[in-house]
Amino acid sequence: MTRRAVADGADAPIEISFPKDFPRARQDEVRRRLEELRHYVDEPVLAVRLVLRDHASHARPASWVADASAVLNGRLLAAHATGPDAVAATDRVVERLARQLRRSAGTEVAQRNEPRVIAKAIARLSADARDRPVARRKPPELRDLIRTRTLAPMPEDTFDAAADLLDLDLQFLLFTHVRTGEDVVVHRRDDGRLGLLHPPGSPLAGENSVVVAEPSRYPEPIPIERARGEMDALDHRFIYFVDAEDGRGKVIYQRHDGNYGLVEPE
Repeated sequence: MTRRAVADGADAPIEISFPKDFPRARQDEVRRRLEELRHYVDEPVLAVRLVLRDHASHARPASWVADASAVLNGRLLAAHATGPDAVAATDRVVERLARQLRRSAGTEVAQRNEPRVIAKAIARLSADARDRPVARRKPPELRDLIRTRTLAPMPEDTFDAAADLLDLDLQFLLFTHVRTGEDVVVHRRDDGRLGLLHPPGSPLAGENSVVVAEPSRYPEPIPIERARGEMDALDHRFIYFVDAEDGRGKVIYQRHDGNYGLVEPE
């Protein structure tokens, strides 16, 4: 990978990581799109970074991944997107990061909880799905279990979690709900809507009309070994459960490298 840094007035440099031998003309085009982020808010946007990766394969010859981040008022914001080429992936990740910048700066406070805003973002993600890298497959007995922390380290409400899910282009997001203190999951359903998985008997069962609230498939906490065994047998994308060992909500899922990931709360 090669890295470029471009100064822009008093702001911190923009840093972009390109694959080796990425054309210079395309580098300039990507940089111009990333520089647009500084025009969305009045406050200085610092430490703007973009990493572009080509995930082309025989199954999917054109597939690019873009990860972008920026710092606004001391807060780190991040977004993820995919696209059929580098510029398309950059456009999508810039749009998602810009939405976070505007929310963080208070310019979208009136809209952030509106169902139509979330529905519009969901529709865009459905179109992006075809550009995602193809996951590797491993026999269940060869899958390692890799522990990670949730990308939502602070308690938040359902709408904020949904916005994070969309901006990061995730299939699911484990978070601690600010209203109940429960570890729950907002996720993308097969019908195109968002779901909210919660422990049985939770007050979140009637949360709102934007997400489909659903209780965990397990009426009681279960050990991690049982959750893994069901993943081995049923080949789910992910399973949400309450861990019998510590009483915290967790998710076991299939990673793109063919292994299992275990997402745990902070």
